[in-house]
Amino acid sequence: MKKIKKNRSRSHHSRHSPPKGGATPEPPAGFVKEMVDLFNAGAWPLFEQKAHEAVKQWPGSSLGWKALGNLYLMLGKPADALKFLTKSIELDPADAQAHQNLGSVFLGLGRLPEAEARYRQALALNPEYAQAHSNLGITLLELGRLEEAVASYWEALVHQWDFPEAHNNLGNALKELRRLDEAEASYRNALTIKPDFAEAHSNLGYVLLELRRLDEAEKSFRQALALKPDYARACSGLGDTLLGRGQFSDAIPCYRQCIDLDPLWIKAHDGLNQALSRLVPLWHPPMMNDHRRNDAYFAALKNAVTPDSHVLEIGTGSGLLAMMAGRLGARQVTTCEAVAEIAETARAILADNGCTPPVTVIPKMSSKMEVGTDMDDRADLLVSEILSSELLGEGVLSSIEDARRRLLKPGARIIPAGGSIQFALFGGAGLEQNIRVDEVCGFDLSKFNEIIARKQYISRNDLDIELLSDDATAFFFDFSQTERVPSHERKTIEVVVRKEGRCCGIIQWIKLEMDDSVVFENHPSEKKTASGWQWCVYRFPSVIDVLPGQTAVISAAHNRSTPWFFFEKIK
Repeated sequence: MKKIKKNRSRSHHSRHSPPKGGATPEPPAGFVKEMVDLFNAGAWPLFEQKAHEAVKQWPGSSLGWKALGNLYLMLGKPADALKFLTKSIELDPADAQAHQNLGSVFLGLGRLPEAEARYRQALALNPEYAQAHSNLGITLLELGRLEEAVASYWEALVHQWDFPEAHNNLGNALKELRRLDEAEASYRNALTIKPDFAEAHSNLGYVLLELRRLDEAEKSFRQALALKPDYARACSGLGDTLLGRGQFSDAIPCYRQCIDLDPLWIKAHDGLNQALSRLVPLWHPPMMNDHRRNDAYFAALKNAVTPDSHVLEIGTGSGLLAMMAGRLGARQVTTCEAVAEIAETARAILADNGCTPPVTVIPKMSSKMEVGTDMDDRADLLVSEILSSELLGEGVLSSIEDARRRLLKPGARIIPAGGSIQFALFGGAGLEQNIRVDEVCGFDLSKFNEIIARKQYISRNDLDIELLSDDATAFFFDFSQTERVPSHERKTIEVVVRKEGRCCGIIQWIKLEMDDSVVFENHPSEKKTASGWQWCVYRFPSVIDVLPGQTAVISAAHNRSTPWFFFEKIK
C-alpha cells in the first residue's frame, strides 16, 4: 500500500579536492566517477567493493559510508544500512539525504518515532526536500496521525508536483480518512504522471470497489496485474470485486493466486472462504457422512439398478450416488453438476475410485442438458438428492418435472419416488432458549422476539426437543406420477395435543419414500452426529401452554419452492 521511494544516491559529496591544511581527506574525482559509473550500471558487487575501498582509504570521509548505507537500504539489508548511514551522519551531520535515508531504514524496521525524527531533521536541513516530506507522511500514516500525513504529502507536492509516489501516498491517507472522492483524484493524478504505476492502479481499484463502481474497479485491478502479474494485493482486490458481483467461481482463482504469492494474506483467505461457502454450502460434509441416508439411497438403488440401466443423477456433489449406481452394475451413469468447482472435484473423486467409466460428469444444470449431446439416450432411472431441509428449496419439483419430459424414458423409475413435509408441535427448554428470549437477569427482553426470524434451522443435536403432538403430514409430493404440482397450495390441518407443555411453535422435517419398501425420515426424535438435512422451526409469536386433548389449528402453504406454516388457534 505504501510506496517508499529510496534514493539511489550517486554518492557524490561536495568535498572532492585535495585536502588543504587540516581538512578531511576526500577520494579523488576520478575515484568518485568510477563509483558513479558502477552505480548507474547496476553493478552492485563492484560498487560495494569500491565503496568499501573508499571507507578503508578515506575513513574520515562520509562518502564511502553513505554509499554503502544507501546500497544496503536499496538491497533490503537494514542492519548494515543502519550501521553505515549512522557513521555517515556522524561524519557529516548536515547531510539531509543521509538523514532521509536513515529515516527510511527506521521506517522499514518499524521504529516509527526514530524514523519521524530523522525525516524532520532532513527537512530542517532542506525544507524543500519532497522525498523527505512524502516519507514523513508514510510514517505519520503508520502512526495513525492521518491529518498530519495528508499535510506532509501536500507539502511534498508543493515542492514537486510531478511526484507520482506522493500522489499515491496522499490517496492512501485520504482513503483512510474515508475521503474517497479525493483519494480517487489523487490516484488518478499519480497515474497521469506515471501510467505504468501498478500500485496506484491497484489502490484506485480498492477505492472504486468501496464506491461500488465494480466495473471500473475490475478494470483497475486487471491493469495493475497486467503491469505486475505477481502483485498479491491486486489479485485479492480483483477477487473482492468479482465476489461483490456474485461471480464466485471467477473470484476463487484470484484468491488462490494471491495466497500462492503471499500465504499470510488474510483478506484473500477470508474472500476464498466466502466464495467457497457460497458455491459449496457447508451442509455437504454432514450430508455425505449421514450413514442412514446413504444406506437408504443404496438400498433403493440396489432394488432398481440392472446391468441394462442408464442412470441419470441430478446434482453430482461428491459423486457418491453415481458411484453407488456404478458399483451396482449400471450400464451407464450420467450425472450433472451446475457448479464448476464441484463438478471438477467430482471428476477427480471418480477417477480416484476407478469409476470412470461408466460414470460421466456433465458440468451443467439438468435443464440445460440435451439427449444426443450430453447423453446418448434417455435414462431408465433418475436419482437425486436436490432436496432442502424443507424439501422444496433446491428446485426439486421443476427439475424432476423437466427431466421426466425430456431426459427420462416413459415409466422410468425415480429415487426418491415421493417425499412429504412433516411437522409437529414442539417445546423444550433447551431449544426454546436458542430461538427466543423473555426474561434475562430480571429484565423483560421479550420485545426482541419481534425482530427475530420466525423461521429458523436447527442443526444442534444436544438440545432437548419435546414433541407435544402427533406427527402430521402437511404435503406429499409424488415425484414419479404427478405431471406438475400446482403453483400454490394451502390447507388447514388440525393437530391433537398429546403432551402438556410450553409450545414454542412448529417443528418441520422431511420424509422420503425411496421406493415401495425403503423409507428415510430425519425425525427430530432421532439424534444424529451428521446430517445434511436440518430441522426447521416456525416460532409462534408467543409461547402457548397446551394440554393433552386440545387441538391446534394450523394453516400450511407452499409455492413450489418454499413451505410455510401459520398458527391459527388452540381449541
